[in-house]
Amino acid sequence: MKIFHIITKVLISLICILPAFGLFGIFPTPTRELYHTDSAFAFMQLIMNSASYIDWMMVVVLLLAVVALWTKREALAALLIAPITLNVIGFHLFLDGGIVNPGSIPAILMVFINGYLLYANRAAYKSLLERSA
Repeated sequence: MKIFHIITKVLISLICILPAFGLFGIFPTPTRELYHTDSAFAFMQLIMNSASYIDWMMVVVLLLAVVALWTKREALAALLIAPITLNVIGFHLFLDGGIVNPGSIPAILMVFINGYLLYANRAAYKSLLERSA
């Protein structure tokens, strides 16, 4: 089970680092052919033309999550990744024609791995879910 846990940490770390590669120009600029719908491409164009504000915020949060993940703060990392995971899967579900296409594989992995990390660290969230006095 420990090997499975390490493999999930490595996979989610690699997925979280991917946006940084795009932001720093390691990956080429996305083209229309990468998306299944015009609305998905238009959405990505909007984000890319937003002075990279959203890109930088996402990369900073994801890199902080990777650092937290590998410094024994998995519960924090899973919480930081959760909203981004929901947005990525939502993009594929509602804009990019569904999650049954090759481009959505990282999104599907993110959902399963983040769900696993949230479940594995559920004891750490008990105090967050309790009512305050």
